[in-house]
Amino acid sequence: MARILHNNEWFEEISSRGHYEAEFERVLRQEAPQLFPDYHFVPFKTTVFSEVDADSREADYALIHRNYRSWWVVEVELGHHSFNGHVLPQVRTLTRAYYGLAEVDYLCSKSSVLDRDKVTEMLKGSPPKVLVIVNSIVPGWAEQLRPFEARVVICQIFRSRFNKYVMRINGEYPAENEEVITTCECDHLIHRFLKVHAPTQLSLDSDGRVLLYHGGQATEWERIDTAGQVYLHALRDHNLRVGKRYEIIKQGDGTLAVRLARRTI
Repeated sequence: MARILHNNEWFEEISSRGHYEAEFERVLRQEAPQLFPDYHFVPFKTTVFSEVDADSREADYALIHRNYRSWWVVEVELGHHSFNGHVLPQVRTLTRAYYGLAEVDYLCSKSSVLDRDKVTEMLKGSPPKVLVIVNSIVPGWAEQLRPFEARVVICQIFRSRFNKYVMRINGEYPAENEEVITTCECDHLIHRFLKVHAPTQLSLDSDGRVLLYHGGQATEWERIDTAGQVYLHALRDHNLRVGKRYEIIKQGDGTLAVRLARRTI
């Protein structure tokens, strides 16, 4: 198990099975203002229905942007839960569900800071995206949920022998004003070369270097120009795969990230 040394005190990781989901949710509620400062973290334990799937599901929380630009349905999971048996069906239905006045009533009843008129207008706009918050590293979840435009945030909790807590956060945060810069793909012959499809949008000079975040981790890349192509060369190994199409995006905080290109559900 991983450990963290902080202020001369060791913190041991709590395993996925080391605490109950209710306990994990309690910690998230407590730390939500620091984890999601641009959003209201609101209980959303109400059943919603998807006509597409003829199925109903209950989420856990909602993230409401403080300026009511958008909102996210939050699913809290433990890492040992079945992906195919539980997580995937849950996300699929929550993504396709109908959200209307009943959901407005529920959200506003759970938070006195919400403006009912603005919440009503917000729900008339684009449907919410789904954010999965999980307490351990779960290989493959983010990639398999990408077709539903869902995101996965990994929130690992570490505890000291004095019962203090620290958290390690990884994954893809909700973000506003996200912009796709270019699509790209790994070169079939040289794995560390990423072929850039729209280099004029990258705003990076030849031989310039840039950090790209993938799965919450940063890797450094260098621009390489040939006679007929622009590449990004990874200065260290990476886990992007040949044959997959990726997007380089500018996130709300100005950082660049690379992710699988979105597909239609």
